[in-house]
Amino acid sequence: MRTSFSTVLALAAALPTAFAHYNFEALIVNGEVTEPYQYVRKTTNNNSPITDVTSKDIVCNAGGLDKDIRAATKTMKVSPGDEVGFTVASEMGHPGPLSVYLSKAPDGTEASDYLGDDEWFKVYEMTWKKIGADGVEWANYMNGQSGGIKNFTFTLPKDTPKGTYLMRAEHVGLHGAGEKNGAQFYIGCAQITVDGNGAGKPSPMVKLPGAFKATDPSLLLSIYYPPVTKYDAPGPRPWPNACTDHTPNFAGQASDGDCTGDKKGSGSDSGSAAPVASDAPAASAPAAEAPATSAPTATPTAAAVTTSAAAAPVATKTPSDKCKAKRAAKRALKAKRALKK
Repeated sequence: MRTSFSTVLALAAALPTAFAHYNFEALIVNGEVTEPYQYVRKTTNNNSPITDVTSKDIVCNAGGLDKDIRAATKTMKVSPGDEVGFTVASEMGHPGPLSVYLSKAPDGTEASDYLGDDEWFKVYEMTWKKIGADGVEWANYMNGQSGGIKNFTFTLPKDTPKGTYLMRAEHVGLHGAGEKNGAQFYIGCAQITVDGNGAGKPSPMVKLPGAFKATDPSLLLSIYYPPVTKYDAPGPRPWPNACTDHTPNFAGQASDGDCTGDKKGSGSDSGSAAPVASDAPAASAPAAEAPATSAPTATPTAAAVTTSAAAAPVATKTPSDKCKAKRAAKRALKAKRALKK
């Protein structure tokens, strides 16, 4: 039986993939970490991603709209200006953008009864730590290494209107995005009520499903080679400041305010332009991911997230994504030759 080179690449990519899957399992409010799935709707697909952007599972993951799961999930009271976020089990182990959306339930509707079928708006996004001719260093990787962050927080906008909401965390793994439906959506929905007198008018608004297409430039691209020199997160711009974060904030820390992006299309500020590859010689980019490794020791764990922020860790040198892709291709070629023997 003959095996194609692309098949060998796919098999090689599949081996480490499951070990890098993850869930958003606990809500964080002002440094306090809640119990797993106490305020976050549990999923029924273990830690597997959603790849069909037209599926209802794109709303709150598989099982997130099930009646029994909704009923078993408590609702947390928060205030505008609170530092809120999610823990990740076990780490955000794939390269790609992180976003958080809110959807307000109709007046009089309990959070546990809300299916997220009204409009959504984005309140936070984090993409790259560094981007340029050599490609992207993703912000969800500590020090540019392969291990992902284990929690994140952001400031709930001060003008968030009072009401009952679903707060939806979304991280998109782009390691396999070189082919259609290869982008992996990791999703978790928390049930919250927002108090106060916020009078903001959130926009732009989107529907889920409906906010994404499998062919969107931010979801259909190779992140390995040639290097990507511009990138925008999928979906709308965040409200209220169209701000994109570039370093993670952890539980117990105040937001560092390093976001950029108010000026669209301004090069390193990553405006609304589609991802652009550099002028490096074209090559066939495998859809395989670089093998996941354990998280770096500098990454805060769930048990230590309430401690004060430490000094910024020193970056370490790691192989570039281009090198990783080339090595993966060489390993796959060797595997193909072995199959022919």
